Amino acid sequence: MSSTFAPTPQMKRKRFVQGVVLGSTALATVVISLPIVIVIVYVVSHGGSAITPEFLFDGPARAGREGGFWPVIVLTLYALVLTAIFAVPTGVACAIYLAEYARAGLLLRIVNLTIVNLAGVPSIVYGLFGAAFFFDVVHAEKSLWVASATLATQALAIVITSAREALIAVPPGIREGSLALGVSKLRTTVFVTLPQAFPGIVTGVLLAISRAAGETAPILVVGAILATNVDLNPVNALQGRAQMLSFELYGRVTEGLGFDESRKWGIALVLLAVVLVFNVSALVLRYRIQAASRR
Repeated sequence: MSSTFAPTPQMKRKRFVQGVVLGSTALATVVISLPIVIVIVYVVSHGGSAITPEFLFDGPARAGREGGFWPVIVLTLYALVLTAIFAVPTGVACAIYLAEYARAGLLLRIVNLTIVNLAGVPSIVYGLFGAAFFFDVVHAEKSLWVASATLATQALAIVITSAREALIAVPPGIREGSLALGVSKLRTTVFVTLPQAFPGIVTGVLLAISRAAGETAPILVVGAILATNVDLNPVNALQGRAQMLSFELYGRVTEGLGFDESRKWGIALVLLAVVLVFNVSALVLRYRIQAASRR
């Protein structure tokens, strides 16, 4: 004996709502992804011809009109590593305090709201702050480490926000179970809560650094220069003037000195590749860490 159940009006309404939500999500995904795909295809088609071993691994010649941009690529990586060194420990420590130790109340809500708003402050403001602080207060010289520290002030808000959200997302029962066993608050935070939040923290850090890789205004204000052959020894390079791919692209586009178009797009392609590597790395690391935690 078989029976069929006719869908009730409530079931039909639920299916309709699910279909609308699914369709809207798919449409939003296409709308967001299409411009990205167009930009990638356009940059690759215009700059792909410039990407040669000489372009990637040689130093600049004739003020960048010939040769390659190896020093700029290396100094960009130096700057991003230094930005992470400046921003990540401080940002994660602040997030731990805000999520685990700060007393709930109006002051904490104001602080959290301020940090979230700082993540949306225009990058030029951070550049002006970096110039005022490092040149007028610290009396530092224009250098790569100053540019990295300025980028770190911008990345700091993103790191704190993402790390705090990752810590808050850890189920309270995990903390309570550890504390119930007599484990101290500090050890619970370090050995229980942090490992659980680690995937979210890593993702936020890599996304913050990838954003720093594409910033131009902050390093423009603190005195970046166009490509030159420099000593790539890290100790010496950090004391020299900042050279980064984002500023190199800006300078070549705006200088109006007949710089070859394919080389401009080649710089854009390398910069795009650096940013994509950080973003893809964030997704892969998050997936691997989550997969390892399930075993």
